Amino acid sequence: MSSKQSGLAYDLSLFEPEPAWRHEHKNDKAVKENIVKLNTDRLETPKKKELNFPKMIAVGLIVSIAATVGIVVLRNNVVINELNEQIHEANTVLENQENLEAQYQLRIDRKLTDEFVQQYAETKLGMTKANANQKEFVSLTDGDKGEVVRGDGKESFLSRFAKAFHI
Repeated sequence: MSSKQSGLAYDLSLFEPEPAWRHEHKNDKAVKENIVKLNTDRLETPKKKELNFPKMIAVGLIVSIAATVGIVVLRNNVVINELNEQIHEANTVLENQENLEAQYQLRIDRKLTDEFVQQYAETKLGMTKANANQKEFVSLTDGDKGEVVRGDGKESFLSRFAKAFHI
């Protein structure tokens, strides 16, 4: 602030307590000023609210549509949750079955070695390994011929066309 005084003075009387006789007169004025006078015409005839049927029907329709949409959404969420649980259970069963298949395949592979198969064929089925006497060689050097034969007896369009013109 500046060192000069601005010439404004504070009214300290505003901060002093007021005498009791001032409060009594102020309260009387406040009470008199707060009184509201009403017309007697308005008091005697109470106004009825008019019913607006189109508005009521529109609000009812909107509320019913909103409730229906909410119910459908909830129902669909329940159905989706149930289907997800079924899918999860089916995936669990599938995993278990795949694990069992892998275990059984490992057991089969361990039990079916070449020696085991050969021993089973010799003892249970009476089979033996092929000897040189049992082997027979076929020679195909004479020039084999192949011929396509139709077994159904139906002629194609081109063969009938060729026969028609003797080609």
